[in-house]
Amino acid sequence: MGLAAVTETAQMFQQKNIVLTERDKEFVVQFAFRTNDRELTNKLVDELAAAGADRDAVCRKYQALTGFVPDWIQRIENLLVSLEMYRVQEEQAVKTLSELLSACGISMSEEEIRRTDTAQMQERVKKEASL
Repeated sequence: MGLAAVTETAQMFQQKNIVLTERDKEFVVQFAFRTNDRELTNKLVDELAAAGADRDAVCRKYQALTGFVPDWIQRIENLLVSLEMYRVQEEQAVKTLSELLSACGISMSEEEIRRTDTAQMQERVKKEASL
């Protein structure tokens, strides 16, 4: 959203002499970038800088406001989406293959196609085609 928010946040760290870990600073800057909300960003900084602050609870609270998920979770979600897309494609391919084999007089159920090794299936097709 706002590179200006990132700049303002970095300046705020310097001007107010705020002491946070690099990890917390990165979180605050990412939050500022995503929300572009100065007031919420200031509240976040105050909560993280408070003595005895529970960093994980504070971060979870502010992550919920932005819908932010860590990079590794986003990568996992992307891989799961890809996996599901491949599963759908596999189902379509198995169904089409079963229909084509059936049209050629080779009877193989979709479940049999899933269980059979590709090389074995090729041999069976060649054998049936030569008859």
